[in-house]
Amino acid sequence: MSPSPHRLAVTAALALLWLLAGCSPEAAPPSESPRVVDSHLLEPGNGATISHLSGRVRAAERSTLSFELPGRVSFLRVEAGDRIRAGEPLARLEAERYQLVAEQRRAELREAEALLEEKRQDYRRHAQLAERDYVSANQLESVRAALASAESRQATAAAALALAERDLALTTLEAPFDGSVSQRQVEPGERVAANQPILEIISDREGFEVETRIPETMVGALAVGSRHEVTLPALGNRTLPATLRHLGTQPRSSNDYPLILSLESPPPDLRSGMTARVALTLGPGSEEPGLPVPLTALVYTDATAHVLRIDGEARLERVAVEVLAIGDGWARVRGDLAPGQRIVARGAEFVRAGQRVSLLGESPERYH
Repeated sequence: MSPSPHRLAVTAALALLWLLAGCSPEAAPPSESPRVVDSHLLEPGNGATISHLSGRVRAAERSTLSFELPGRVSFLRVEAGDRIRAGEPLARLEAERYQLVAEQRRAELREAEALLEEKRQDYRRHAQLAERDYVSANQLESVRAALASAESRQATAAAALALAERDLALTTLEAPFDGSVSQRQVEPGERVAANQPILEIISDREGFEVETRIPETMVGALAVGSRHEVTLPALGNRTLPATLRHLGTQPRSSNDYPLILSLESPPPDLRSGMTARVALTLGPGSEEPGLPVPLTALVYTDATAHVLRIDGEARLERVAVEVLAIGDGWARVRGDLAPGQRIVARGAEFVRAGQRVSLLGESPERYH
């Protein structure tokens, strides 16, 4: 018995469905959603660059006081932190020896002056006699020579007395300006040598300055008179404008050059010795190599660093970089990067090369 036409039609339809199901490719998995990332736009590194360094506040006018003479300290009552006034006696040496020397020199001067007066009178008398031909020219010349010798002896005695009085005066150490004592280095009764430091003092008259050091690569990017900023952590991170006053010409160590900034309108609670954070604005002529990137953009693997660049199709590319310098929140790197390209600014360790991303928007921070 042959199958009915209806059964044949149903069988043919089922076979067709089976063939379609068996021959069709597997359904593609849903595409991966792009990961939202914060990006940073690379910009040229030859513009004005902010370099952050550490420094220390110090008084603009300061001095180390010492005696020019050796002796025993008999008077020293000021302590570190004490206020001082210009001309105020700060320390004294035992002066008895120097007083005796001064008295001796005064006696020698009186003796020399008496002898000089005697020789002057002798010369005037011989000169009058010579006019009447009562004495010879040789006798007059001999008297004139004796007078010259007496004059020289009197001048020597006067100079010796001046030196003795000077030494006596130098047994007292006076404040050269109004200010305060920053350090006391000897104690009363102590014997000191000539030029041995006794006191270190600072002045309020010239304000404060900040000293720091810069590497040789930054020397050409700074100029005396340029404006910068100084932040004082001890004063609530207060930021003050500063002017570059001095840039050293000789390195101190490891090719670091001293740099001094004058603080403008320092607050009354500022103290010498406080730490400072210096933000130096380097000029367009700095020509530092590499490109500035956020520190958070760097990913380290086996002592090598890389960043993730975002290509034109919003996919990530791994780019190896060499870190040239590190600052406060930024790094200057060299690699296969160019201004105008975008990289992942932060969270690069949570995404991978080849992954599609979407941009959160312009990075809110600028690193140069």
